[in-house]
Amino acid sequence: MLVLVGAALTATSCDDESDPVPTTTVTLPAEVTTTMTTPAGPPTSTDGDKPEDERPPRPDEPTVPAETPPGDPRQTALERTAERTVVRFVAALDARDGEAACALLAEGTIEQVELPEPSADCAAALGASIGYRDPRGLPVWESAEVATIVSVKLNGRQATVIATVITRFADRDEVSIEDDVVYLVREGNSWAIAKPSSTLYRAVGIADVPPSVLTPPR
Repeated sequence: MLVLVGAALTATSCDDESDPVPTTTVTLPAEVTTTMTTPAGPPTSTDGDKPEDERPPRPDEPTVPAETPPGDPRQTALERTAERTVVRFVAALDARDGEAACALLAEGTIEQVELPEPSADCAAALGASIGYRDPRGLPVWESAEVATIVSVKLNGRQATVIATVITRFADRDEVSIEDDVVYLVREGNSWAIAKPSSTLYRAVGIADVPPSVLTPPR
């Protein structure tokens, strides 16, 4: 069995319903064991008629300046929401749910990927492309899950989440365990994925993940 641990080039999944975060143990094939962190679901968001930047902060909306001391309750709430967004996105890919996955992407994110099954509709294109079997005989993605959240870094209205992702392929016995770097942007009370990470590329059969996945969005 081959276990790969790398920086930012693979995939993730998990379900999230409760808060605080429970921890369970995941038993992998060939005696690989890891710890899975399952964040809870995101808070409900309601938008007013004004553009987001013109709305006053809501009492239930944590707002965090660029520099916030560690342990600040507002920062903790936003970190957990960012974690949940990443876990939910990987779970949507694992379920081959294009609609749920696209709902977690910021505008223009999916256009950065050349999907093997293109369509004007994000949900249709992504749903049809997940698990794509490349005729060149490349590894066929089967599933992914988030094993654990390594770190969350907030910077104003942006966040960087590093998640350890377990990826399985349909045509090989080995699992791949790698750290994926996911960039997010604040949208109201929630986070949206600002650019494709290696997990998304792997899920749609793109083996040559561009190095740009490590570069923060502009």
